[in-house]
Amino acid sequence: MDPVRNPFAPGAGQRPPELAGRDKELAAFEVVLERVARGRPERSLVL
Repeated sequence: MDPVRNPFAPGAGQRPPELAGRDKELAAFEVVLERVARGRPERSLVL
């Protein structure tokens, strides 16, 4: 019998296999990273 794997609990420090439904948050985080890299003011994100 194969154990059922939970994709939402990959373990501490490991990225889950898929971040489903997080496109908006990932895009916002990319903007924050780009602004920081350019030395521009940024807004923090709360997840």
